[in-house]
Amino acid sequence: MSRKRLFTLLIACVAVIPAYTKGFKMWGNPYVGIYSFNDLVTDGYYSLEIEEKSEVPLNENNWRITVRLTGDIVSNYGNKIFPDNKIGLILYSTSGQPSSNIPSVNDISLSYPVMLNGSQEVDLVNGTNVPLSNKVGSKYVYFQFVLNFQLFAMGGGYLSVLDADTPNLDGTDHLTYSAPLEFKAYIGGEVFTINQLYNILEVHPLSTTQSYSILVDPVNVDLEFNTVADYINGKNETYTNALTVQSYVDYQLRVSSIYPNFSSASGSTLPLDIVRLQLSDNNQTTTPKAITETMVTLISGASTGNNTKKYNMIFSTGADDSRLFNLPSQLYSTDLLFEITPQ
Repeated sequence: MSRKRLFTLLIACVAVIPAYTKGFKMWGNPYVGIYSFNDLVTDGYYSLEIEEKSEVPLNENNWRITVRLTGDIVSNYGNKIFPDNKIGLILYSTSGQPSSNIPSVNDISLSYPVMLNGSQEVDLVNGTNVPLSNKVGSKYVYFQFVLNFQLFAMGGGYLSVLDADTPNLDGTDHLTYSAPLEFKAYIGGEVFTINQLYNILEVHPLSTTQSYSILVDPVNVDLEFNTVADYINGKNETYTNALTVQSYVDYQLRVSSIYPNFSSASGSTLPLDIVRLQLSDNNQTTTPKAITETMVTLISGASTGNNTKKYNMIFSTGADDSRLFNLPSQLYSTDLLFEITPQ
């Protein structure tokens, strides 16, 4: 007689979930109030925090923090889009504990501001050479690392089309721009993500006060024809350092005549385009431009910041210009208007 016994086999499956103990947090919502064409940096910060619990070893040489946009920077009215490559972040300060283990701004070798680049991730911090460690002596202590980032907006003439065209429906005269930002922290093999929509910009009616200035000296320019050679070869007069510019934005210099002709006290006239004007400095000489009654661009230049930029002014006439022959010996004049505009 055979016997049979029934055995029940139990298999217990246990899911092992990794114990992530690190944290990545963010607070603050600085915004830039834009009132002029100048570069601007916020006083407030985006504060990003990396933390690790005590008694959990932290020793990471491979870590970084990135930022990207997940959409356009759009205005609250008018559906205007702010160019993302004009907005950046600047690492201003760091803090945390244990203080002896906290990297400083100088320890982090990136060039700031870090400009946004659309949906592409850009490194805000690259810690390849700056380890994160919570080891003090033989103990692993609580670790908190806070990085404070200022918001930066690049100045320039492009801002002229980004303010409110008319008063908004709510009666305000400025536009608020919102940016969907994504911050990521890569720490060892872990990735931490923060997504949030931030109001980052307010563009108000723009003022050009003290944004740029231009000084022209001498007040009078003389092209005097005394000899036959002057008429045959033309005249050329250079006024050294005659035009001085200071501008906090990229700029254009333009010129026009206030009057339609050169005119004399007796009523005789000469065409404006008899005289040409060009600018020069140590690096370049522009193409001669004929004087006209409409604005003509002489040169485009980069922001000078707190410094000034000087240009030589070169006035000239063409060789053998028959319009100058057989004229009464008189003084012919006009007034020139010089203009500087943001670019």
